Amino acid sequence: MSPPRRRLWPFRSSRSGAILDTVLRTRHQRRHRLRKLQAAVEGSTGSKASSAQTNGHQGGISQGDDNTRQQDLFEKLPDDILHRIHSVLPVRDAACAACMSRAFLRSWRCYSKLILDDHALRLTHIESEERKAYVIDKIDKILKNHRDNGVKVESLNLTLTPCNNIKASYLDRWLRRTVKSGFKELYLEMPLYMKKIYNFPCSVLSDEGAASSIQSLDLLSHCAFHPTSALGCLRSLKILKLSLVHITDEGLEHLLSKFSNLEELSICACTGIVCLKIPSTMQHLKFLRVTRCEILCKMPRVVEIDAPNLCSFHYNSSLPEVHVRNCSQLKHVKLSSPCLPSRALFYARTSLPSIARNVESLILDSCCENANTPMLQSKLPHLKNLEIGLSSLGCFGSSYDVLSLVSFLDASPALESFILRLKDDAMARCPVVGDDDECPRRKVDLWHNRLRQVTITGFCSAKSLVELTVHILESTHSLECLTLDTSYGGYDRRMMVYGIIGKCPNSRKIGQCWPMGKRAVEEAHRAVKTDGRCIAGRVPLAVQFEVLGPCSRCHTGNQ
Repeated sequence: MSPPRRRLWPFRSSRSGAILDTVLRTRHQRRHRLRKLQAAVEGSTGSKASSAQTNGHQGGISQGDDNTRQQDLFEKLPDDILHRIHSVLPVRDAACAACMSRAFLRSWRCYSKLILDDHALRLTHIESEERKAYVIDKIDKILKNHRDNGVKVESLNLTLTPCNNIKASYLDRWLRRTVKSGFKELYLEMPLYMKKIYNFPCSVLSDEGAASSIQSLDLLSHCAFHPTSALGCLRSLKILKLSLVHITDEGLEHLLSKFSNLEELSICACTGIVCLKIPSTMQHLKFLRVTRCEILCKMPRVVEIDAPNLCSFHYNSSLPEVHVRNCSQLKHVKLSSPCLPSRALFYARTSLPSIARNVESLILDSCCENANTPMLQSKLPHLKNLEIGLSSLGCFGSSYDVLSLVSFLDASPALESFILRLKDDAMARCPVVGDDDECPRRKVDLWHNRLRQVTITGFCSAKSLVELTVHILESTHSLECLTLDTSYGGYDRRMMVYGIIGKCPNSRKIGQCWPMGKRAVEEAHRAVKTDGRCIAGRVPLAVQFEVLGPCSRCHTGNQ
């Protein structure tokens, strides 16, 4: 594979940047020294020319000894060390280094990490009807060049999204050429449109050498995965991600039986799974994520987890029947339910104390909660960090009382941080605090002696929200920081636009404030007045208190 044209990339890691800076600096210094010598030769005649040439040559050598040694630093390195340095560089930086150094150019021809996506293959400059033929020809040449040179591919990122209806025979051929003994990582992203569902060739993992060396398998595609008895033992596989993949309960059970060291399992919008079972044989599994696509598939109705060392569990779907055994190590849980109504908060309060009693970090995201959080005797004794997100999408009504979230606070005696994020006018239909209203005091039943930081984003003048804030102030003697942000975007008010972060002078951090409409800006100003009337006077002097009103530059009401 020939190196691309020279291009200086503005964003590099510190390690790769230091290596490239050394290569670029020494190359520039060498060219400058040669131009100086040439000028000295051409500008002299006779004995003066000879003398000038001699003196210039000697001066150049004496001044350039250090530069020459720096240039020879990479040229004289053993190939194995040079390949090792080159292998830790991102592919763009590795290609740039190959343009700057002959040593790295030799290493580039043996580069074992291939990223073949639309950017690397320059598909943006190819007409859509010509892309398929271009991609097939380009990938064939790249893989053939590696095979002919005896280069083993360790990592393959194959992104074929812009190229529709590629024949399965090409994909099978590319996978068989690369997935060999020593192969470690595969990322396959299929085209958006295929005439026939692609069947992933499990036979490529039947070879004992390939099966024992692969460490990461990531399939993002409309394809089918049907493990067979020929599938080898994937003893080195640590990461498995299946997205938009059709696999049955039996197929997944057979696949999981081949793992002995899997640490991360992610299943996203996979069809064919009715009962998700994580067996006790997965002793090293630490992270489990299950998400769904509401339109494309149905999620498991039952989830059974028996992984003794599971630390993190993320679930994003309609909440199923969950059975967790050996849950002593389960410390981090995230539950999101986009279904209407979601009842995520109700589910978490009633079920988590029995299935994840030792949880320390809990994130809940509810789309339309239609029942108040019940007050129960069950506890989450180790919970330290709690984050709750509420969004309405136009249907979050006044039937839910935000003050009922006190149930989570009372159930968490070790709680240190509480974040409440209100999104998309979540409380637009809730009664508000009037100009003459005073926030009533609520009888404090339990004291929160460890709660130190409280943040509420999307703060408004809803009566139940103001009552919740007052209750926290009056029942928490350990409180150190209280932040009320009237915007919906979050505490830091940052938003990335096409990978570029702008800086707003009135924003506390680098970033652009989350957009707010005219109605939201008016409510934000009303919330600031409500805070001054009902909350500010109750804040102890020792508490760092901050109210973030609308940004004068970003929140103009024109979004």
